Amino acid sequence: MPKLSFQYVRQEVTETLLEFLVRRFKYHTFDEWERLVEAGSVTLNGRQVGPNHILETRQRIVYEPPPGPEPPVDTRYEVLFEDAHLLAVSKSGNIPTSPSGKYWHHCLVHVLMRERALPELHAVHRLDRETSGVNLFAKTKAAARALGQAFHAGDVRKTYGGILHGHFPAKDAYISAPLRDARASSVRIRQEVHAQGRPASTRIVLKALLPGASLIEARPLTGRTHQIRAHAAHIGHPVWGDKLYGRPDAEFIAWVNDERRAAEGRHLLHATTLAFTHPATGEPLVVRSGYKALMDLFLTARDNQRKPSAHTDAGASASLK
Repeated sequence: MPKLSFQYVRQEVTETLLEFLVRRFKYHTFDEWERLVEAGSVTLNGRQVGPNHILETRQRIVYEPPPGPEPPVDTRYEVLFEDAHLLAVSKSGNIPTSPSGKYWHHCLVHVLMRERALPELHAVHRLDRETSGVNLFAKTKAAARALGQAFHAGDVRKTYGGILHGHFPAKDAYISAPLRDARASSVRIRQEVHAQGRPASTRIVLKALLPGASLIEARPLTGRTHQIRAHAAHIGHPVWGDKLYGRPDAEFIAWVNDERRAAEGRHLLHATTLAFTHPATGEPLVVRSGYKALMDLFLTARDNQRKPSAHTDAGASASLK
């Protein structure tokens, strides 16, 4: 059974094991994490402790999820680049990059390890489960560290293709809108634009107008959670098929709890490009994946997808040109 292992780094404020788990891994609620800790699914330095145990730096936290069925995924992928240090693939629009929530065996990193007989593989960035396209992995810890530092420093250029609801009002848009966890939302993973959020900037270039929609290219200039999706919804043009940012909380929760949800189309966002410096050779490397398939999905989905209402929030600026 795959495990989630994490070395704790001391925070400015002392926190318990339970507080850390709730803060860091939002796919379980406070009560769910408390039950898992008490059941022994979470250990600290190889031993079971209580949920209110005070954490110290360098302690190893390991979460081994209880066995159970996992939702089905689409395990198809295309290899875009591979050498002794890196593996880049174009993933489908129905598989998470790494273990999370209900997905452990059914995640891309474990599929790749099994099918390609790799002794280790490290996800150096994550795509949302429904976001298809370029996903980069490191085959060694050294490569993973170097790429992690490059992502953190903003030295990796990322671009996405997407289809947004409505006709985008400009050929080129720069959106500056700080993001934070949506504190009033009942959906833990939702982000919101707020003046007290972390700085977030996205450039969106219009590629073509479609019936009731727009084909765009998006470049996130910062690396916030759900950044493109949250910014697109903020300016009134959510990503086509986005259940989280294109619907009210109640509708999203009802969709999550509906056993038929797998029959509904995914959101139309595709990672097209990663440009970075190879961690071993020092040479520039660009990995690309075309997004023509998004058009086919749009044509199939447009008559079945309910158009969400457009809205904007306070605490941000958007300059269009």
